[in-house]
Amino acid sequence: MDLDRALQNTIKTGKVRIGTKQTIKAAKNGEPKLVIIARNCPPDVRTQIEATKIPVYDYSGQSIDLGEACGLPYTIAAMAIIEPGESEILSLLRGA
Repeated sequence: MDLDRALQNTIKTGKVRIGTKQTIKAAKNGEPKLVIIARNCPPDVRTQIEATKIPVYDYSGQSIDLGEACGLPYTIAAMAIIEPGESEILSLLRGA
């Protein structure tokens, strides 16, 4: 799977929450099927998300790289995948 393409496809056809505050809020509500966290995501954010028991995928790049991979002009430290849309993004769960 091409992760960058899957991320962009998820944003276009699915339902996501982008940013640490939105991701934490969604995770606490049990909405996401998967949370993707950049390598430089703040430790307190990671702790709050992991406490919800939602599966977490560790993105290998920094937040600037995750933003670029999503085709967006800003950094993304964390994002919640609520609905995958037409993407194969949930295949990451096998490795999460």
